[in-house]
Amino acid sequence: TAKDTKINIIPVPKRYPQGAEKQLIKTIIGREVPSGGGLPMDVGAVVQNVGTTFAIYEAIRWGKPLIERILTVTGRGVKTPKNLRVRLGTPVKNILDLCGGWKTTPGKLILGGPMMGINQFDLRVPVTKGTSGILLLPRDEVGEYHPHTCIRCGRCVTVCPMGLLPNFLGVFSEHTRFEDAERYHLLDCIECGSCTYICPAKRPLVQMIRYAKGEVLRRRKKAAKK
Repeated sequence: TAKDTKINIIPVPKRYPQGAEKQLIKTIIGREVPSGGGLPMDVGAVVQNVGTTFAIYEAIRWGKPLIERILTVTGRGVKTPKNLRVRLGTPVKNILDLCGGWKTTPGKLILGGPMMGINQFDLRVPVTKGTSGILLLPRDEVGEYHPHTCIRCGRCVTVCPMGLLPNFLGVFSEHTRFEDAERYHLLDCIECGSCTYICPAKRPLVQMIRYAKGEVLRRRKKAAKK
């Protein structure tokens, strides 16, 4: 039983992005992972999802390497939504064919969820160990918008689960002011997409921040080699 294995089931508030590891740690055990590259182990915690835990069990118990994972194919654009166990490396096209293909005019195909997923332009892209799902959006669900200058409304600051200032991070990233972005805790961003979703000026904040994070990490790696 769960009692014998010392497993506790703890309900958490229904808010996005509650499933992120730093948010889970703070909600469940009341500890905050340090800013600036801190890890869960710094506060005595380890966070694993169910899929990873099961893969560890199979590796230890049966000697099975990680060669497959369960993913969800969903969205109004797919004919037959399914949960599938898929071999790593399988092209998205093969999975889409297994689900009957597009049900209507294609809009977007996203690997991952609607908030943190990445839009794909080539159906030959393979499933990896981090592919949790495939989201197919029909054309009528894909909006077109044009970004405007920040209007300083502060909504992105209100919704940021990490307590950051996405408005400033977006400006710094846009103008390649990476040192300034680092001072505003750029690397603490978990790329949840809440800031982009709520922005009335339609600024691609998370995309700009993701770009800046990549540049900062690339420069650090380059400097470490010298």
